[in-house]
Amino acid sequence: MAVAWLWGLLALLVVTVFAVLGYRHLQTPVAASPVSITTADTTSVVSIAGNRDAEPLANNPTPDYPAAALSADIEGDVIVRLQVDADGRVSQATVIGHEGGIDPALDQAAIAALQQWRFQPAMRDGRAINSVVQVPVEFRTGR
Repeated sequence: MAVAWLWGLLALLVVTVFAVLGYRHLQTPVAASPVSITTADTTSVVSIAGNRDAEPLANNPTPDYPAAALSADIEGDVIVRLQVDADGRVSQATVIGHEGGIDPALDQAAIAALQQWRFQPAMRDGRAINSVVQVPVEFRTGR
């Protein structure tokens, strides 16, 4: 009993580490001008038992580039951790890191958009479960 529980915990840890470290592009940059904002999601892992991580649905919104940050040529990456509930909705979004320029307006724009995202929920043993997804958001002026 304890060995099975330990193997299950180890498998969950391995899947979580893979999901946090590996990601692929989800959407192409959105640009009305030479601005680009790119978001990425975690890579899905499917096991023989049908377990999988949460996967974002198509057409999730991308963040708006804050006008003040754009005019000041502030670029940077905002890394956001999302808690996704068993219904595929974001229950909490938290900025956990930055690369490049740090601007609270970029953080707010990323969180505002990502809180609207919807996911296919993570599955374990055939049941939808709460999960955590890490999403990097890139803000680039293109100038």
